[in-house]
Amino acid sequence: MKKKLPYYIADTGHFGIKIKVCFDDNAFQQAVRDSKITTRHQSLDVGLAESHFIEQEGTTHAMLAIVFNYEEMEKCDALERMGVIYHEVSHTVTHVFEYIGEEETKIGDESRSYLGEHIFKQVFSIYATEEDKRERTRERNRKSPDKTNQAVIGALIQMAEQRDGGTGQNNISKPKSLSSRVKDANRGTKSKTNSRIRRAG
Repeated sequence: MKKKLPYYIADTGHFGIKIKVCFDDNAFQQAVRDSKITTRHQSLDVGLAESHFIEQEGTTHAMLAIVFNYEEMEKCDALERMGVIYHEVSHTVTHVFEYIGEEETKIGDESRSYLGEHIFKQVFSIYATEEDKRERTRERNRKSPDKTNQAVIGALIQMAEQRDGGTGQNNISKPKSLSSRVKDANRGTKSKTNSRIRRAG
């Protein structure tokens, strides 16, 4: 079975190099290792996103990548996010021509535009997929504590009924609404969460 990757892949058509699209440093570092690059690299120096072209000296190993700081991007409106994606794709197009050893001045405007459009569509779709994945994870995490609380309270009610010999005045009645938080006797109130990360293949 093929191992799932922690990053997404965008292609560059007939230029042949893949673009690794990452949403955190762990994914970026895995992308660097998968590209057989042994030198150290930082995913983001500063800001919302960064485009990378890494060639390891003395080898044929190279990597193109776009890294997004998802948490910071989330603070932007949709138009700003689209602008950031376009900006990084524009840098990546330049990196593709560097990778194939062509001076950008020798590449026709039409070729550059087609390649930019091709990459932008993929990266925009990847970003939307990541956004959807994270939103579904958040929804699951919001629902999960309610289900846990219902199961715990249901078990307590059953225990009370068995102890008291059935229904009676001392019986615990099931509350109409359940808190989405659970009580930890030693640490106060805390949220119960679970998360699952879907990997791109």
